[in-house]
Amino acid sequence: MHFTAIIDDLRRPQRAAARLLRGFSLWVVVALVACSGCSHLRLPAIDRTGTCLFAPLPTTTQLALPCMNGEGCLSSCGCLGCLNDLGCCLRCPGFDFPNSAFPEPVEPAPCAEPGAATGSGFVDNEPCVPGPDCSGDCLVGPPAVLYGSEIYAKHDCKLPSRGKRGCILLSPQKIVAPVGGEVMFLSGICGTDGYLQVAEPLEWMLSRDSVGNIIAVDDNAPGLMHQLASVPLAKKQDGSYARGVTSTKEMLITRGNTNPNDDVKLEKGQTWMTLSSPSEGTSHVTVLAPESDCWDQRKASATIYWVDARWSFPGPQRLTAGVAAELVTRVTRAEGSLPARGWKVRYENMNPELATFAGTDGSSVVEVNVDDSGNALATLVPIPDTSGNAVIDIRVIRPGGTADNMPELTLGRGQSYVTWSSPQLTLRTGGPEIASYNTPFDVFANIANPGDQDATGIEVRAAIPDGVQVIATDAFAKTFPNSVVWEIGTIPPQQQLDIGLKLSSGSPVSIDFEARGDGGLGANGNIRVDIFRPALAMRVVPGKERCETGEKVPFEIEVENTGDRPLRDVTLTASGDQYMMHSEKGTREVGNDKVDGPLQPGETWRSTVHFTPTDSGLRCVNFTANAAGGQQQTQSACVTVIHPAPPTPALAVTVSAARDELAVGEKVFVRGRVENTGKLPLQSVRVTMSYDAQLIPEQATVDFPRNLDTPYLITWTIPELPAGETAVLEAEFAAQQHSVTSQFIFTAESAEGARGRAGTSVQIFPGAAPTPPPALPPTLPPAMTPPAIPGGPGTPPAPQQPYTPPPSPSDQPAPGTLRLDVLQRDISPRVGDPIGYSIRLTNDTDQIDQAVQIAFDLPAGVTVVRLTQTQSPELGRFTRGGNTIYFEEIRSIKPRESIDYELVLQSNQPQNFNLLIEAVSRNFPAGIAARQPTEIAP
Repeated sequence: MHFTAIIDDLRRPQRAAARLLRGFSLWVVVALVACSGCSHLRLPAIDRTGTCLFAPLPTTTQLALPCMNGEGCLSSCGCLGCLNDLGCCLRCPGFDFPNSAFPEPVEPAPCAEPGAATGSGFVDNEPCVPGPDCSGDCLVGPPAVLYGSEIYAKHDCKLPSRGKRGCILLSPQKIVAPVGGEVMFLSGICGTDGYLQVAEPLEWMLSRDSVGNIIAVDDNAPGLMHQLASVPLAKKQDGSYARGVTSTKEMLITRGNTNPNDDVKLEKGQTWMTLSSPSEGTSHVTVLAPESDCWDQRKASATIYWVDARWSFPGPQRLTAGVAAELVTRVTRAEGSLPARGWKVRYENMNPELATFAGTDGSSVVEVNVDDSGNALATLVPIPDTSGNAVIDIRVIRPGGTADNMPELTLGRGQSYVTWSSPQLTLRTGGPEIASYNTPFDVFANIANPGDQDATGIEVRAAIPDGVQVIATDAFAKTFPNSVVWEIGTIPPQQQLDIGLKLSSGSPVSIDFEARGDGGLGANGNIRVDIFRPALAMRVVPGKERCETGEKVPFEIEVENTGDRPLRDVTLTASGDQYMMHSEKGTREVGNDKVDGPLQPGETWRSTVHFTPTDSGLRCVNFTANAAGGQQQTQSACVTVIHPAPPTPALAVTVSAARDELAVGEKVFVRGRVENTGKLPLQSVRVTMSYDAQLIPEQATVDFPRNLDTPYLITWTIPELPAGETAVLEAEFAAQQHSVTSQFIFTAESAEGARGRAGTSVQIFPGAAPTPPPALPPTLPPAMTPPAIPGGPGTPPAPQQPYTPPPSPSDQPAPGTLRLDVLQRDISPRVGDPIGYSIRLTNDTDQIDQAVQIAFDLPAGVTVVRLTQTQSPELGRFTRGGNTIYFEEIRSIKPRESIDYELVLQSNQPQNFNLLIEAVSRNFPAGIAARQPTEIAP
C-alpha cells in the first residue's frame, strides 16, 4: 500500500471511523505508516460537541511516531529495524519522546565496533567469486548520499542495510580475442560479509570509442517467488548499454553443444554479458552497481583487444646430423588473405646444447619479422658432433601502435621439434669385485647403439692378462693367446648386445674392453677383480644330542676368517629338513647378516639359532656361510628326536601303621596317602582299605564320603584330586584276636584309570585278659563273585558260606610261592617292529590267592601295541598310570593254577632295555618280579 493512499484514506472521517470500530486494524495502519518513512501522523480529531464522532476537517490530531527521525524502515534503527536489531536500537535509540522532560536527550550507550559484521543478504550466503581485493574504506563510512536528518547522524550503526556496500567484481579484466568471436563477462557484488549478493541490479556500458556491441545479457529467468519479491529484470537497451541483475539461482551455460569441457558454471549472485566485434580494435566495458553506497567500489572495467590474425607453426623435422633446419611460421590477416606485415615471431631453442640460430652469434633466441609473403623464417644450425631432439618454443607477437591504442600482445604460442640423426656407440662392463682363488667367475660387456642410424663395422676386443685362464666365451667370439675378439658388424638404432666371458685367476686381474666402428665410433671399458684365497671356516654344535618332539634345540655356530684379508658381506643361512622348523619364525630356512662390518682376519663371528623338531627320528639342519668373492662353507648338524610320553593320569599310594605290634584289645592308627603324580587332575578317586578279621574298625576319616558297611573293607570317594596334590585317609582299628600277621591293603583308582596299591601289616599278641565275645555274631567275609565275561548273562550269587574262624598259626599256606615267567618270542627286533612276550603267572601254593596285581614300567620310546588273555578276555585289559602299565586285577587264583598273557610292544629308537614285570597279591604283599633283557636294532 502506498503512503499517499494511506493519508487520503485517513482524511475521510467516515472510513476512518469504520476502521476504528474494527479494533486493532487501526494499529496495523499506524505500523504501516510508521514504516513508510513519515515522522508525524495526522489523524481525525474527536468532535467535542458530541454532534459527530470526529470533528470536520481541517481539525486533526497530530501524532509523533517513535523511530522516525528520517531514516525510515530500511535504516539500521528503523521501526522494523528495532524489531530486527533490538540491540542497535538500545545503543542508538534515534527517536525522541513527545514532551521530553529534558532540554536535550541523554548520551546514548556506546555504538558497536566499526566494521562489525551485519548479517547475510537476500538469501543464503554464497561463496564470493575470485577477483581483486576490495578496499575496506567504505565498510565504516556513511552512505554516499545523506538526506534530511541523516546529515546529523554521528554513529556508525546508522549505516544502510546490508548488501549495499560491497565492491563489484568483474572477470575477465583484460583479454585478447579474435575478430568475430564472442567474449563472456562474469560479474557480481561482494558484500561486506564476503559473500555474493543476489537480486542486485547491475548496468553494463560500452564506451563510445570502443568497437563491438553487446550481444546478450543474463535474464536470470526469475521464478514466481522472485517475481513476487520484485526482483529486477535484466534487459538489453542497445548495443552499448544493458541492465542486468545478479542471479538468484545457479546456472550452467552449455554453449549449445554436448561437450562438458566448455561449459561455464555460474553461482548464485553472479550475472553475465557477452560482447563481440567484427573489426580490430579495443573495447572498454564498464559494469556499475547503481544501488551501492560506496562510490569508489561500485564499478569495474575491462578491456578487450580484438585481433584479426591467422598463423601456422612449422611441423617437426628429422635431419641427418650436421644439417641446418629451416623454421617457417606463416602469419596472415583478413581471414588469411593478407600477410601480417610488421608482426614478429619469437623462436627459442629449449636445448641449446644441440643447436643455435644462424646470425645470432650462438644465441638460442631469435625474433623474426613477418615478411611480405606472410612468413617468418629462422635457421637452426646444429653444433658439430651432436645429435638428438631439440624443442623449439614459438610465439606470435602483434606489435603495439598509437593508431589503434593497443599494446604489444603475444597472440599465439606453440612448439616444434627438430631431430638430428646419427649412430652412437656405448660400452658398459661388469663383473664381481672379488672372486675366489682359481674359481671360475663371469664378466660381461654391453655394447649399444643409442642413436637413430645403423652403427656398422662394430668390433669388441677384450685384453686378457697373463695368468688369467679363459674357460668359456660366446659362440661367435674368437679366442687368442692374449685377447678375445667379438666381430659384431651392424647394430641397428636403439639396440644393444650382451657379450660375456668365464675366467679364473690366482691373482687380482684387470681386463680392458675396447669397441670400435665405422665413422670413428668408439667406446672403452674396464673390469678389475680381486682374488681371495679360501679363508672361511665354520663350526656348528647342537645344544643336545637327544630331544623330544616339540622341544626347542639350540645350535651354536662359529664363523671364522682364517685368511689375511677382511671378508665382506658375510652371511649365514640355516635350513632345516621337512621336520625341523625355526622356533621364532616358524619357517624351515632363516638367514642372518653380519651387520657390524666385515669379518677381520682371525676374527670369529658367533651366532645361535633355535630349531624345533615336529617328528621323531634323526633330524638335521644345514648351515651355509657366504662371503664376498665366492667364499662359502657348509656344515650339517643332527639330533635324535623321540616322541614325548603323552600326559597320562597317575597316582601313588602309601600306607603305614602307627606301630607294628599290639596286644589284643589295643588300638592302632593306620594312615594311607593318595598322591596325584601325573599332570592331569583326577576325578572320582575311589580309595579302599581292606583289613583282616582279627581287627575291628573303630573310626575313619570323615573328610570324604565313606562306607563302613562292607565287612573287612573301608571305602572313601575323593571327588577331585588336582595334579601334585595329596589326600590323607586314616582309620583306627582294635585288635580282637591273636595273629602272627594281620594285613592292611590300601588301594586307589580314579575315573581316568589311574591305580595304586600298597600294603602293611601288624602282629597281634595275646592280651592279659581274654577279650569278651562280641554281642553280635561276627561279620562274615565277603562272598567272592566268580569271573564272568563282561556284558554276558548274569551269574546267580553264590550261597552264603558258614563262618570260618581265622586260621591258626598251624593253618598258614603250605610251602611254595607265586611264580612269574617272561619269555621274548621275537628275536633281534628292529625299530618299529612288534616285540612279542609270553607272560605266565602261576600260584605254586596250596592256598587260594587273591587280589593279584601285575605291572611293569615302560622303557623310553616304547609303547604297548596289545595285551591279550585267551581264557578270560576281561583280563586282557590294562590301564596306565604315569609310565607304569597295570594289568586287570586277578580277584582270585586257585592253587597250582596258571594264567597266560600275550604282550606286544614297539620301540621308536634303537636301544637296550630290561623289561621288569612285577606282581603282588594278598598272600605275597612283598611281590615277585621277572626280568627279560631286550635289544632293539636300528
